[in-house]
Amino acid sequence: MNDYLKKNINLIVGLFLLIGPVIDLITGLSLHILHVNFTLGIVLRVLFLFFLMYLSLFVYKNKKLLIPYSLILLYFIFYLAITFIYKNGYYFQEIQGFAKTFYFPVLFITLYTLKDDINISKMTLFTTFFLYLSFIFLPTIFNVGFKTYEITKAGTLGFFNSANEISGIISLLTPIMFYILITKKSKILTLITIAIYLPVILMMGTKTPLLTLIITTFFTIIYYWVKKIKQHSYKPIIMSFIIILLGVFSLLLIIPKTNFYKNIKTHLDYLEINNITEVFSSYKLFDHFIFSERLSFHHKKIALYKKAPLPQKMFGLGYYNNSKSLKMVEMDYFDIYYNHGLIGFLLFFAITLTTLYKILENKTTFNFKRYILLISFFLIIFLAFFTGHIITAPSVGLIAIIIILDLAPRSQKNLLFADFNMEIGGIEKAQLNLLKNINYDQYKVTLILEEKKGSLLKSIPQEVKVQELKVSNNHNVILRKILNFSRKLIFAIFNYDNYDFSCCYTTYSYSSNVVARLASFNNALYVHSNYEDVYDTKEEILTFFTTRKVAEFHKIIFVSNESKKSFLKLYPNYKDKTLVFNNFIDIDQIITNSKEQILVNAPKDKILFVFVGRLDDSSKKLSRAINLVKEIKNIELWIIGSGPDEDQYVDLTKKLNLTSRITFFGPKSNPYPYMQKANYIILTSDYEGFPVTYLEALVLHKDIITTINVSDDEINMKDYAYIVSKDEKQMVKEVKAILKKPSPKKKIDLKTIQAKRIKKLETLFK
Repeated sequence: MNDYLKKNINLIVGLFLLIGPVIDLITGLSLHILHVNFTLGIVLRVLFLFFLMYLSLFVYKNKKLLIPYSLILLYFIFYLAITFIYKNGYYFQEIQGFAKTFYFPVLFITLYTLKDDINISKMTLFTTFFLYLSFIFLPTIFNVGFKTYEITKAGTLGFFNSANEISGIISLLTPIMFYILITKKSKILTLITIAIYLPVILMMGTKTPLLTLIITTFFTIIYYWVKKIKQHSYKPIIMSFIIILLGVFSLLLIIPKTNFYKNIKTHLDYLEINNITEVFSSYKLFDHFIFSERLSFHHKKIALYKKAPLPQKMFGLGYYNNSKSLKMVEMDYFDIYYNHGLIGFLLFFAITLTTLYKILENKTTFNFKRYILLISFFLIIFLAFFTGHIITAPSVGLIAIIIILDLAPRSQKNLLFADFNMEIGGIEKAQLNLLKNINYDQYKVTLILEEKKGSLLKSIPQEVKVQELKVSNNHNVILRKILNFSRKLIFAIFNYDNYDFSCCYTTYSYSSNVVARLASFNNALYVHSNYEDVYDTKEEILTFFTTRKVAEFHKIIFVSNESKKSFLKLYPNYKDKTLVFNNFIDIDQIITNSKEQILVNAPKDKILFVFVGRLDDSSKKLSRAINLVKEIKNIELWIIGSGPDEDQYVDLTKKLNLTSRITFFGPKSNPYPYMQKANYIILTSDYEGFPVTYLEALVLHKDIITTINVSDDEINMKDYAYIVSKDEKQMVKEVKAILKKPSPKKKIDLKTIQAKRIKKLETLFK
């Protein structure tokens, strides 16, 4: 159970974020329709907090948290004692007020200790944001929503209750909206979001969301312009400036028809002001219009605080006095101080600022994602002071903490690999060996499979989190498309750009391709074949890579120089994003497994050839090897593997009367004892990327006869193998010559080569 919770803590927190709008919706409906003065939101959020505290203390064993937890508990006891001494009744409300205020620091330190396992996607935050907008937009459209203000001012809040808290949530998530719309580059998503977002913030009637939109737009434009100036690209700056002017002009036309404008006018009429500049002519007008009398509330709270006895000054005035609710200043820092006194204030910010310092002291890479998070962070600090209901409201506080935590450097980088399945095959074995070469002290790895099956599954390192994103093959086309779209949408919500590196390891898999592109912008497409050999025409190759969205990958990795050169003939502009990384193998495991005893002996009077691979005549052309056995009488052939053309090869063997000299062993999870008995490893393919079998043969010091000459930056196979013709008659002559007088081949240190290779690969991870 504990392992399950650890592996799924990120999903649990993400789901709780997503149900936040529903919780607040139910709370609003309960208060307005059922008139139930019971805040479901605070109850569920406190229960969630206790669950996280349990995880941190008893699952993750973070015993250091006992100190701040104990200090808060001790303060709570004193706070309750002061409440009992100086007040008569309303104890539940006082406890509720305490829970709402101290929710933030307790949740902050708790989630900080879990930060390495919590990495909430921006798309999760955006989806939460979109749900809040929708629950305001739809009731407003149908004119069934609740009013933002009880009297005088206009505004609609959908089915929510607290205008300040909902405004705070929308404000903090506005930069996240910018990030998603800019990086996703989806015109449909952008149009739908703007069509909902602008009416909502203008019809709510509150100033904060519009102010946030202006701030976020300003800082985003600054980032964009600085980037373009550095690139000496000035035309986009001019174009963006024109678009901004058009946007401002459009808003000026629209705003007079909105609740926001009506409220501004109502406010000015109430203050008997004809010109908005008069607001700055007196302190009273400035406070009333800009701060909504928060400065006046502050002065009244100061007076009340000064009259309070010393214990209340130290432990707080609380939330009720003489059977009346104490008016909040609605500026979080002041409310914390007056409601919880000097000791409560110091405790709150000692915990908060200490945790914040730990997050910000270690600098990480500065990019657009971090820049957007810093805008949200600025809004948290700014709005907590000027509008309140940010760090003293649990619904807003959770979102604020998730944003702040995303600024913290993780002790491990998050990597994702997408593959079809883990059946025995060259690509799958290469994937497995790559996973075995990763340093799990530095990296957390997720493997997403289209089919979670295959005998290699059991060999995957236990540190790897293996998940299945199954593709539906339902016969009903519409249902199949809905199911597949839904699964990809759910994956995107929880994983969009949420990894430091992602890789589509199976080139041909559409599902793996989508997963890798969604999971990280620092992504790579692994190309295991030379597609000049796979397809007959240039157009077919272009179609293949176009449908795999090759342009959207940050890097394209080839297993051989030949594959890379072939690709660049068609895509010369992609030269800077292409790399060559040969496949990895588990050297020690191969040597160990090769010593396993098998119930078959190598022939004493024959030369033994061994083939290991997929029995697929479209590429492997094993019929060449079979015909080779027919022409050269002193060789035997062992065939390890299975595939679609196995029956064809068996029939050919029978037809040529070679069943005594050719043996089909089927697929073997451990083919190395068979390879160890070979005199030669043979491959007669039409095309290959860089066969894993080559590397395995080199580990076992076996000579290789092959029709494929490939290379990478470290290995040129003509130095280590006998390259023969694909023409069968010529092949026979060349193999006979090799068997009579083999030429010596180079030795190789694969361990050193693989150590260099993983170092190069780690530069991509980072």
